[in-house]
Amino acid sequence: METNADALEKLSTGTVFTTRDPRPAERSIAEGLEYKLRGLAAAKRNINDAVSLIQTGEAGLNEITNMLLRMKEINATAASTTISDKERRYLFIEYQALFDEIDRIAVNTEFNGIPILNGLAENAPEQLVFRVGDPLITDQDFGGDSDDINTIIFNRVDAIVATAEELGIRNARDILADTNENEGVEIEDAQDLMVAEDDDIYASTYDQALERLAGQRSVFGALQARMNRAVDFVDVYQENLASAKSNIADTDFAEQSTRLVRSQILTQAGTSLMAQNNFNMKLALNLLNSIV
Repeated sequence: METNADALEKLSTGTVFTTRDPRPAERSIAEGLEYKLRGLAAAKRNINDAVSLIQTGEAGLNEITNMLLRMKEINATAASTTISDKERRYLFIEYQALFDEIDRIAVNTEFNGIPILNGLAENAPEQLVFRVGDPLITDQDFGGDSDDINTIIFNRVDAIVATAEELGIRNARDILADTNENEGVEIEDAQDLMVAEDDDIYASTYDQALERLAGQRSVFGALQARMNRAVDFVDVYQENLASAKSNIADTDFAEQSTRLVRSQILTQAGTSLMAQNNFNMKLALNLLNSIV
């Protein structure tokens, strides 16, 4: 039968393992589950950090895409005789500003010091390694890049370069430098900027750039989709293990409270009976003394 002290210890600590009731076998299982839960918590943090890294890169590529679309609009407008050379020059001032901003975003987009959109940087890694679980080496071939199936490897990070030049976009700095506000920019210069490096495949340099961006964004999108599924799995796995550990180690507060109250009632009843018994004996002695 559990004592008041045992019940109080279980209620105060929240665990069924006490000095009077250690349960070594169950405690061993619970500690093993706790070890696994701590590992899953670390894996979940890694996955969330990986998602943040991917979203950072995706955000940068999204802004670059928007600027490319605007540059295409500018160039298409400038390649028309409906505007004057002077107005065409004004358009290319905005065009060049967007060109420079693309380079700035590509160079400055980092996550914890890691260049994400500029693989030409000196500190750009060749690959990123994301741990999504405890190390697990297997002889089975799952088609991954590592023997440890709980690591996701992002290869050829240095191949992602989102600068305007690497995307195939030409700058208008020389065009603007060779002209002034009075002369303006000729339509032939605007038409030349639209010609793609591989004009047999792409209609314009912007179509070529957008396709290169789409290829880079597809890598980020695939990784984010996998990371989202990984964190969903960890959430469910973690919940089930926590439930199992709770069933083994956590105190049933309703049961222990009931046992504590029952023990206290029995103690108080016994004390009351002893007091009543002492009182009756005292009355009997008083009666005998009066007779004598």
